[in-house]
Amino acid sequence: MFFVISACLMLLSVSSANANYIEHEKAKSFIDMMVSKHGFESAKLAEIFSQAEKKDSILKAIARPAEKRLEWKGYRKIFLTDDRIKKGLAFIEENRESLNRAQEKYGVPVHVIAAIIGVETRYGRNKGS
Repeated sequence: MFFVISACLMLLSVSSANANYIEHEKAKSFIDMMVSKHGFESAKLAEIFSQAEKKDSILKAIARPAEKRLEWKGYRKIFLTDDRIKKGLAFIEENRESLNRAQEKYGVPVHVIAAIIGVETRYGRNKGS
């Protein structure tokens, strides 16, 4: 949910760093869509958006490539380590039920979902700042 809301906030253009995004028309329509399409609670999303802050440093960081582009052989040595594989297998076992539901709903294999989560968050350990 964090990534979805973050992406939505990037689309909103509000000048104040402490703007109340719940007042923004795009936030309202986004909340309505998330409630009707995905069953989110309107009040909870409104609470999240009312606390959201625009962070120019984050928007600038998102706009810059995080790294140079590597070929697979460059990424392989970073992501295919014994430690990452062990943590990935543990993550799958700990989250088997949720991963199976996601696989059924979206058609993406459990191991692919886990691999993406591993690359992006180190299996939930890196939540950003």
